[in-house]
Amino acid sequence: MRHSTLASALAVVWLLAITPAAHAGELVRTEDFTLETWYELEDGDGPIQLHRVRLDPKEGRVTKSSLFRPHNNEYLQTLGIQLEYTNTSDQKWDARINVRWLDEDGEVIDGFSGNETLSKKSAQKIVSMSVSTLKYGLARAKTLEIEIHYEP
Repeated sequence: MRHSTLASALAVVWLLAITPAAHAGELVRTEDFTLETWYELEDGDGPIQLHRVRLDPKEGRVTKSSLFRPHNNEYLQTLGIQLEYTNTSDQKWDARINVRWLDEDGEVIDGFSGNETLSKKSAQKIVSMSVSTLKYGLARAKTLEIEIHYEP
């Protein structure tokens, strides 16, 4: 019995040693703040390739801002955040996405922080998120910070 337990443990260690490990990746980038512009990322590790990201104001009668703070549309803006990626692996990856816009003094005005799934076997796919923010803050924004951590 003891011999079979040792053999099983050695087999597991051997399998782990020969199996290519999928590992986590990270992107940290600082850019000049501009709306409706694709920021080229071209960064990746293993099967994940992060191509680009964009911040896009959303207009319309029903937006996140109008739903959660009705009668304040003159002050609020729903901002869409889009991340374009490729995942060539056979498994989904989880991405933790942090996007912040800062004023001229480097102080954080507002941002988005959330988790998204990077679908398996996806070529040039876009994942979209949205956040409600103040128009005033967007007008004062000078710098964009992007952090994306991803893992299987």
